[in-house]
Amino acid sequence: MTDDLMKSSGSGDAGNSTHADEQRLYPKVRFRGFDEPWKKVKLGRNVKRIRRKNKNLETNIPLTISAQFGLVDQRDFFGRVVASENLANYILLKRGEFAYNKSYSKEAPYGSIKRLEKYNEGALSTLYIAFTPENINSDFLKAFFDTTKWYSHIVQVSTEGARNHGLLNISPQDFFEMSITIPKSDEQNNISRIYNLMNSLLSLQQRKLELEKQIFYALKTHIFAKDLFFNGQKDMIKYKLKDVSNMYQPETITATQMSTNGYKVFGANGYIGHYYNFNHKDDAITICARGASTGAVNFVPGPVWITGNSMVVDIDSKLINQLYFYYYLTTLNLKKYITGGAQPQLTKEILNGINVNLIHAWC
Repeated sequence: MTDDLMKSSGSGDAGNSTHADEQRLYPKVRFRGFDEPWKKVKLGRNVKRIRRKNKNLETNIPLTISAQFGLVDQRDFFGRVVASENLANYILLKRGEFAYNKSYSKEAPYGSIKRLEKYNEGALSTLYIAFTPENINSDFLKAFFDTTKWYSHIVQVSTEGARNHGLLNISPQDFFEMSITIPKSDEQNNISRIYNLMNSLLSLQQRKLELEKQIFYALKTHIFAKDLFFNGQKDMIKYKLKDVSNMYQPETITATQMSTNGYKVFGANGYIGHYYNFNHKDDAITICARGASTGAVNFVPGPVWITGNSMVVDIDSKLINQLYFYYYLTTLNLKKYITGGAQPQLTKEILNGINVNLIHAWC
C-alpha cells in the first residue's frame, strides 16, 4: 500500500500490465502464502464517481465531513443545518460510499476522504467528490485513505496559490488520477481483516482509558471535597493561594533562541522546543496564563525551561506535598477566572485571591 514498503519489479514488468498505467511492485512485508506482485494503478480505474442526486428527498440528513469523526450529520456536528440550498440538489450518498472534502485545516492539510458508516443514506454538497469502490475491497480502500500516502498526489495537483476560500482547487479528473498500490482481492481481504481488528482493539483501549480518566477525576474530586476520609484526617483549613505559594512568570525565550537539542522548553501547555540552559532545576507546578489553554494546570518535570506563558506555582515542599497540591489544583475550575477578550489570560493578582483548602495531616 505504501511506496516505502515496496520494491519495484522493474520497467519490463510494468509493460506487461493490463493497463499502461499499472506498475508491479513486491511488498517487503506481507502475509504468508502471498507472492504475487501488487500493482500501482489509478484510483479512477477502481472506483466509480457518484453523481446521483437526492432529487426525491430520499434522505433528510445533511452530511458534512469531519477529519476526526468522518461523515456526520450537520445538526449533530454544528448544532444546526448549514446547508445553503434545497437538499434535493445534493448528492445522495449511501452507506459504504466515500467522499472527499476539499476543505483543509490544521488536522487535515489536504482535506479528508471518509466513508459513510453511521447512516444508511445522507445528502452531501456537490462541492464534495463522491465515489464508490469497484474491483477493490472497501475496507482496504478506507485503510489507504486513513494514511497520509495520498497527500503527495494532492500536492501535485493543487498548489498554495490554488487555494480559494478554504478549499483546495482540485477537479474530479485530477483527483481520480491518484495512484494507489493494490494486491489481489484475497490479500486485500486479509489486510482489511487485520486492519479492522486493530481498529477495534484501539477503540476498546480508548474507551477503557476514557473510563479510567472518569474514575480518576471522580476519585480526586471526592477526596478534595472531603467526601472520602482517611485515618487521622483533620478538618480542611481555608487559605488564599497567595498564603501558601509564590507565583511568578519566568523569562520567555523566542523561537529563534531554541534549538533541536538541549533542555526541554515548556510553553503555555506543552513542550515547544529545546534550549541550551534551564531555569527550573526541579519539578514545577504551572498554570497556563495565556491563550486557548488558559487555566490548565500542569506538572512539569525538571530540569526544564518554563516560558512566561505559564505561571509557576512555587510552594514550600516542607509544608505541602507538591503532587498533592498539583492534583488539588486540577480539581479547581480556574477558567472561570479568565479575563481578556481576543487574548484570554489569567493574572497573578486574580490567582492570588483564589481560595484553597488544605489538610495539614496530608501535607
